[in-house]
Amino acid sequence: MFGLKRVKKDIHVEGMHCGHCAASVEEAIKALDGVKSVKADPKSGIVNIVSAKAIDEAAVAQAVRNAGFEVK
Repeated sequence: MFGLKRVKKDIHVEGMHCGHCAASVEEAIKALDGVKSVKADPKSGIVNIVSAKAIDEAAVAQAVRNAGFEVK
């Protein structure tokens, strides 16, 4: 797997209360360029992001806001 870059980032999202909330956040972040996987845990509010390139934190925050939530 030489040459494959993987950048990992965990963020905290406020307002996720259920699986539907988590799915909305995941879908919004997955749409961003370079994002390979997203896993949101509604209980802890933690969202794990794996990207093929540097993660644009402003773009992630905007995607989360567009989904109706806030990055803490």
